[in-house]
Amino acid sequence: MIATQRGATLAVGLVLLTLVMLLGLAGASAAHVERLLAQDEAFRENAATAASAGIEMAIRTIVNSSDPASVPRNLAGRVPGSRDTYEVSLRLAGVETSLPQAPGSRVVGAHFDIVSTGTGARHAADRQRADVMWVVDSGDALPVDCAPLVARRCLARGMLERISWQRVAVE
Repeated sequence: MIATQRGATLAVGLVLLTLVMLLGLAGASAAHVERLLAQDEAFRENAATAASAGIEMAIRTIVNSSDPASVPRNLAGRVPGSRDTYEVSLRLAGVETSLPQAPGSRVVGAHFDIVSTGTGARHAADRQRADVMWVVDSGDALPVDCAPLVARRCLARGMLERISWQRVAVE
C-alpha cells in the first residue's frame, strides 16, 4: 500500500508541477505581449513627434522664404538623433488682403496648408495638418486700421499666425 501512495504522490506532484510551469509560461507570454504593445505605443509617439517636427520645419521654411510663391511644395527630413522621418506637403491656400495693420502699412496674409506625415520604427505613422498665415508686404493690401476701430491686434510684416492644427487619420 505504501508503494501505491508513493506512486499517487508522485503523480499528483507532477501534475502540480506541470500546472505551475504552465502558469509561469502564460505569465511570461503575457509579459512579452505587454512589452510589444508598449514598444508599439512608443513607436507611434515617435512618429507623432516626427510629424510635429515636419510641421515646425515647414513653418521655418515659410518664414525664411523671400515670398510666398517661392515656398517649396514638399519637404522631407529626419528627426535629429533618431531614425524617424517626416514628409511634408505645403500648399499656398490663398492671400487675405484685408488685415488690421498700422496706418501706412501694406501687408497681406498668405495662408498655407501644411500636411506632415511622420514615420517611426515598425511602420508606425502619424499625420498632422496645420494652417498658418504669414504676413508679408504687398501693394495689393486693403489696410484695415487697428484698435480702437477693430478689436484685433495690429499685424506686421514677418508675423506668423497659427490658425489651426489637427491630427489626421493615416490611410
